[in-house]
Amino acid sequence: MPRALTEREKCAQCRRLLEKGRDIVFERGIKKISVDEIADAAGFAKGTFYQHFASKEAYLHALVWHIHQQFFAQVERLIAETADLRTGLRDFIVRLFALPEMVFLRDTDLGVFDAYGDAAPEPNGRSFTQLEKDGFQRLLSLAGINTETVKPGVVHNYLHALYLVKSSGMMLKEDVQETFERMVDGLVLYIFGGAA
Repeated sequence: MPRALTEREKCAQCRRLLEKGRDIVFERGIKKISVDEIADAAGFAKGTFYQHFASKEAYLHALVWHIHQQFFAQVERLIAETADLRTGLRDFIVRLFALPEMVFLRDTDLGVFDAYGDAAPEPNGRSFTQLEKDGFQRLLSLAGINTETVKPGVVHNYLHALYLVKSSGMMLKEDVQETFERMVDGLVLYIFGGAA
């Protein structure tokens, strides 16, 4: 009988499934791949996948959760390492929406989230909406921004509006990038005040 895995080993397995499976998920989409393919990409048997995730939909939840955590960690590093935070944040937001992770989120039917927000509680009991709002609260505080003046919920809404600009078929394609960049400037102005 094999020994039981420690919590650390279980977390490492889960992280490996998320990190190794993500590339094939990004390339082909969650609906076009099998649990076997995700497990194979991580070097595990199908049973190991099911020890961590009840279904592909649960895997997608965890993958989106993982992506959010990575984005927040990147912004934390940016805050710690960047002298001109206004310019650094603006550039990061523009680059963020071109990353494979964001393209995946933009192009994936997130219907498994029951309209994404509050109806999708996560392992620690927070919804994605609350995760994001708490994350923006933390990041604004780390940057020394007064969160009574610059509301995390407004930052959340701005970023989702940017997401909609990039993903909506209702936008005039030839003007999407300029619209997006002007909205990024508006967000930066909201966060830092003064001229963008």
